[in-house]
This record gives sequence, C-alpha cells and structure tokens, in this order.
Amino acid sequence: MFKLMATLGRNEETMIDLQARMEAMVEAWAVMIDQKLESTSKAAVSMHYTVVSKAVRDEMKHVTPSTLNSSFKGLGWWKLWSISGICTGVMAVGALLGSLTTWNVVSNLGGTQSVVVSANEMKILQWAKSSEGKQMYQLLLSNQSAVAACQQENRLQGYCLIQLKKTKPKK
Repeated sequence: MFKLMATLGRNEETMIDLQARMEAMVEAWAVMIDQKLESTSKAAVSMHYTVVSKAVRDEMKHVTPSTLNSSFKGLGWWKLWSISGICTGVMAVGALLGSLTTWNVVSNLGGTQSVVVSANEMKILQWAKSSEGKQMYQLLLSNQSAVAACQQENRLQGYCLIQLKKTKPKK
C-alpha cells in the first residue's frame, strides 16, 4: 500500500510539473510567433523597397540623354506614364502587403473584438440610457433590500411595496 501511495505521489508531482512546462512552452510559442510576424513584416517592407528600386533602375537603363530631351514630346509621355504606372503598382502592392501584415499582427495580439448586438438589445440599451431607464435604475438601487426580501418571502404573491422619491416634472 505504501509503494502504491508513493507511486501515486510521484505521478501527481510529474503531472503538476508537466502542466507548468506546457504553460511555459505555450508562452514561448506565442513570443516566437510574434517575433516571426515582426520579422516577416520587416522583410515585406524591405522587399517592397528592393522591388521599387529595381524597377526604377531597370527603367533608367532604357533612358539615354538623347531620349530624355525627346521624352517630353509626343510618344515620350507614354514612357513616363508607364514608369509612373509601374512604380505606383509596386507601391500599391507593398502597401497592401504591409497593411495585411499589420492587420494580421494586430489581430493575433488580441485587439478589440467586435460584438454583434441584436435590434432588441439595442432598444433595451437605448431605453437604459434614457432618463426613464436611469430613473428605474436609481429606483432599483434604492430599494434593493426591499426587493430581495419580497423575493425570499412568497406570501405577497409577487407584489412588493417600494419607496419612490417624488421628482419635479421637467418643463
């Protein structure tokens, strides 16, 4: 019997130790994932700059001093517009990657979550914010003990006498 109890005690200690180790491992995973997301975000920004600069360099190779003077005449504007379009497209893709990465990091860090509220709940909330709702709340607060006593004693068949302070009507 003593051996059985000793074995059970060791198993219990092992289980407690394993639980602590698992919690530490999960926390380490969370930190590691956050670091990986941050490095991915930095890599996306770096890649964006690299792609933009490479596109500009590639286009600049095609531009010579003689075409620079004529680039503002006739068909040359199309080259300028194509360079602008490429740069704008690359910047848009970079901005999209950056925003998606940032959104992913924020959502994984446990940002605020939206709550779906039904129409009936909205009506109740609006009533509670109204002057009538505030008055009922104050009435309930000032008569909590009376309401609790009425709920415990069922002899009044659900009816209860409460005290109401007289208020002046608003003009």
